[in-house]
Amino acid sequence: MRPVKTFLALAVAAGFATAAQAAPVVYNGFTQNPTCSSGAAFNCATKFAPSGAALAARNAFYSSLALGVATQDFESIAVGTAPPVTLNFGFAGTATVTGIGAVQAEDPVAVIPFGRFATSGSRFYSTSVGGSQTLEIQLSQQVAAFGFYGMDLGDIGGSVALDLFDGSTLVSSITVQPSLGTGFFGELNGGMRFFGLTFATNSFNRIRFNLTGNPNDEDVFAFDDMVVADAKQVVPPNPTPEPGSLALVGAALALALAAAARRRRS
Repeated sequence: MRPVKTFLALAVAAGFATAAQAAPVVYNGFTQNPTCSSGAAFNCATKFAPSGAALAARNAFYSSLALGVATQDFESIAVGTAPPVTLNFGFAGTATVTGIGAVQAEDPVAVIPFGRFATSGSRFYSTSVGGSQTLEIQLSQQVAAFGFYGMDLGDIGGSVALDLFDGSTLVSSITVQPSLGTGFFGELNGGMRFFGLTFATNSFNRIRFNLTGNPNDEDVFAFDDMVVADAKQVVPPNPTPEPGSLALVGAALALALAAAARRRRS
């Protein structure tokens, strides 16, 4: 018969693993462009360095990853390159961007048009989602983490969300930018958001950007400094067991105590 303590340890580990893998850990922070005021529509935004809540979210995301991470800053991709765009993530494989958009470069003199700019270097990927516009990133292998800076994201109304797939199977749908209503150019114009997530296992290999709640409009935005990581790079958080996991641990403990009592009587 398997020793009681081994059985109990495996049951407890299974319960905690179930809780840890049930949902991703999300890092999401927004910093308003200091040169934009509410209601300003055009040419209000000049480039600003990552700061505030966006930078804090990015730092927390990076602190959840061990070893080196694979980053794509678009600096090595020719300006004007349009989908399909191949991104090289080194040991994390490659990715193919399909849908709408192109690699763009900042104008070094003019005010940043519509609040879209690079967070490192001078190149970024400009795209749009919503209506008939789509954006997908197909990865060459499963990964456990994904993050990016988004500029001028979500100022068109509706909610920006990510759908994560393992092949054709939907793994998770996560809101990046909650709806601000249907108005245009509100508080988010020219702003910077960092969004990142981690799973406990290699869970997805396709990412789709969505705009929901405002189907007649399209949200044009830029993203830069995209990061992907393998599960072996994700530092496990301290898990809090879910009710189902606690029940599993409780059942395992009861069985272990019963087995111990039988041994004492024999």
